[in-house]
Amino acid sequence: QPVPLARPSRRQWLGEQVFADAGHKWRAVVAEVQARVAAGRPVLVGTDSVADARHLALLLQRAGLPHQVLDARQDAEEARLVAAAGVAGTVTVSTNIAGRGTDIQPDATALAAGGLHVIATMRNRARRIDRQLHGRAARHGDPGSAEAILALDDVLPATTLPGWLLRALAGWAQRRRRGRLPARLGRWLMDWAQARAERQDARRRAQLRRADREAEAAVGFGGAIE
Repeated sequence: QPVPLARPSRRQWLGEQVFADAGHKWRAVVAEVQARVAAGRPVLVGTDSVADARHLALLLQRAGLPHQVLDARQDAEEARLVAAAGVAGTVTVSTNIAGRGTDIQPDATALAAGGLHVIATMRNRARRIDRQLHGRAARHGDPGSAEAILALDDVLPATTLPGWLLRALAGWAQRRRRGRLPARLGRWLMDWAQARAERQDARRRAQLRRADREAEAAVGFGGAIE
């Protein structure tokens, strides 16, 4: 049974944008970061890997946007970086595993501007992990917002959906829609990819449990090995 929130959530979910490829996606991410920073908001960008975090950091540097990278390698510095992530106008690029379990507390200026804004640049194989990232915004009843900016060649769709379909849709989006899919179609594709990944993972867990039971039964029948 869900535990009621101590304070009503003020988080705004701004939806997903799905692009034909990573090039379009990263350009959209940088543009969104620029807009939020100009409004005085702190921004947290969640990436799928250290390589993606470094790539985005390079693009932000070229755009003249100061930022910090939280990739679970800083150790002693991680607490300081997480604390700084709530300062108005600060941009933090993070991998999935970095900084989890530590609240980002926006300062008074950031709260007045609308609080922390979270940008997810991937869908994970489990919706639970996506919710954890979105939930970094608007903690404890604070204002805040979250959105996702994705691409058809992200790891999740590329490994779960038919390649011919992704190529056809990417080409169509490039020709007809400046590289961006219609919102409803993009959401449906990502939901389909994530549902397939969750089913695959559930089957693997079931197979592992069955193998464990069979191994235990075999040991119990044959007795301990001397």
